[in-house]
Amino acid sequence: MKKKDEYVGKSNIIAIILLPSLVSLILFYYNQILGTIGIILTVVLYFYLKSINKQRLDDLQAYVDDMNVSFDIITKNVVFEMPFPIVIVEDDRTIKWHNTYFRDLFDNKSIVGSELESFLPDFKEVDFKSDGLKLPKNITIKDKILQFYYQTVTNKETGKSQTLLYGIDNTYDESIKQLFKDKRLVFYSVFIDNYEDIRNATESVDRPAVLGEIDRVINEYFKKHNCLIRKYENDRFMVISEYQDYRDVHESKFSILDEVRNIDKGNSLPPTLSIGVGIAGSNPTEIYSDSREAVDIALSRGGDQAVVKLEDNYEYFGGKTKAIEKTSKVRSRVISQALKRMIQSSPDIYIMGHNNPDMDSFGSSLGIYEGTFDMGKDVYIVLNEVTRPIENMYDRVTSELDELKGNILTESEALAKISPQSLIIVTDNHRKNSTEAPALLEKTDNIFIIDHHRRGKDYIENATISYIEPYASSASELVTEILSYLDEDFKARTAVAESLLAGITVDTKNFVYQTGVRTFEAASILKRWGADSVYIKRMFKDDFEIVKYKSEVIADSFIVNDFIAIAHFKRDIDGSTLIASQAADDLLNIKGVLASFVLTISNNKIHISGRSLGDISVQLILERIGGGGHLTAAATQLDMTLENAEDMLRKAINEYLREEEENESNTNR
Repeated sequence: MKKKDEYVGKSNIIAIILLPSLVSLILFYYNQILGTIGIILTVVLYFYLKSINKQRLDDLQAYVDDMNVSFDIITKNVVFEMPFPIVIVEDDRTIKWHNTYFRDLFDNKSIVGSELESFLPDFKEVDFKSDGLKLPKNITIKDKILQFYYQTVTNKETGKSQTLLYGIDNTYDESIKQLFKDKRLVFYSVFIDNYEDIRNATESVDRPAVLGEIDRVINEYFKKHNCLIRKYENDRFMVISEYQDYRDVHESKFSILDEVRNIDKGNSLPPTLSIGVGIAGSNPTEIYSDSREAVDIALSRGGDQAVVKLEDNYEYFGGKTKAIEKTSKVRSRVISQALKRMIQSSPDIYIMGHNNPDMDSFGSSLGIYEGTFDMGKDVYIVLNEVTRPIENMYDRVTSELDELKGNILTESEALAKISPQSLIIVTDNHRKNSTEAPALLEKTDNIFIIDHHRRGKDYIENATISYIEPYASSASELVTEILSYLDEDFKARTAVAESLLAGITVDTKNFVYQTGVRTFEAASILKRWGADSVYIKRMFKDDFEIVKYKSEVIADSFIVNDFIAIAHFKRDIDGSTLIASQAADDLLNIKGVLASFVLTISNNKIHISGRSLGDISVQLILERIGGGGHLTAAATQLDMTLENAEDMLRKAINEYLREEEENESNTNR
């Protein structure tokens, strides 16, 4: 820096004496005496200016040196006297120096030489050299929330580095944020699932006590949590609370579900609630709308549960009991007429079940096809592949129904024909990505869903009508009821009636599981239409290879948690999921087994079939890893190795059982 200043000074001097030098030379040419005097004066002027310039540079350097000393003193004083904690950390993450404010945060006064993580564990995973200056970390120490920043400086010559960390007290700002969060509104939509059924099934003398007890339990529970409750219909309540009080409700895992279910005042049916909670909206209208959406999901999943609408997901509580069968068929009749109107107003209809279809999926699709075809409409079934579970059924109906084979399309063929005015009917499924042709759902907004599975994630949001009834044994049962109301003189062809009866039979495991009065009524309708039970028994016959494979799965099984059977079928073959599901059913025949899971490989993915006798909800277990279904039958698909899938399944089982134990202990207190 000094050399540069001197060079600039010399340049200035030369520029100044250039003119006197030229004048002196000219004078010397004409008059040597005057020229010599001019040259001497020019030289004197040069040395004089050089002397002045040197003095100026010396004064400047002295000023700079003085400022450096002053700045060092100021910097040191500022660092030492800064009113917030500061600490310097060396390469080996030991504390080299700290100020008084940092020391006062901790009871331990011996800090220098200690590991940084012993005082600020949040920085354990931070690589100061590679991370450099990053976003601050909020760290709670005693009653303070400190926002720590850090900056690393590396000596290029030695390669050693030191990191300066300093914390700013952010307690007030964080307390304001927390207060804002705590005071947010939370809306609860509370519905009594079976109000009319309880009212009708309870003796008139006991009815006021039962209904009054339900109201009392609901009011006392929510008042205990500082909520505002308003009853606006006999079976509906609107509840509002602050978020800080909702946390207590959440912590109790909505124990009101159990309290209401345990009401016994002479009622023959246990009352159940469906609760929808909205917490993520930006204004009261959105929060209320979220709560209504959440309660609709709770109802469509069978009731007796709470659903919380988060920003981009849902949280479920309850749902551990079997959905109660509805005695009234009013909704079924209304749905049937609504479907009839939609069919009549649509130019063409596309019917599809879920991918990798089973007898219920294909059988219910055939039932809707039959009702639509009877109206003289252009109707198509979307089916990409004839899988082993439906092979016998497919061969039968395509050979007996002359026009059917020409009306079965693949996804690509359906996409080429469909129009925005077309109607899509989805059976035995309500999840978009599980349908036979997900892309088809983007082509029209006229979508009708008929399903008996509890509503889960990835549901088809733009459906015009969703007829989801988890109490039903199967989609074939629901379709049979709908067909019976389409027209008084309607009668399905025998092959279709037998396909529907086969769908009911396979999902109820020969009328054992998830079977109610309406299931047998649907079966009786199908028998009147000509369904032959003997032929259906023939339809269920397995190949010799399948019987061997099922035996192989059972031989490979083992017991976990004393009462849950897990097995593998490691062959990726056609029909592997059918073998897995049937083997899971067979494992329930083992004494002491309450639930079973069979993992298999299907289309390079891991498929898990879960079955139970009702004491354990396989649905709640498999929902934790992206699946769904019923209390006694559920499934999921995972894109991972068989070993990782089993690890996830075991973890989900353990979490479920641990929550069950906690709920049991809370109930017994």
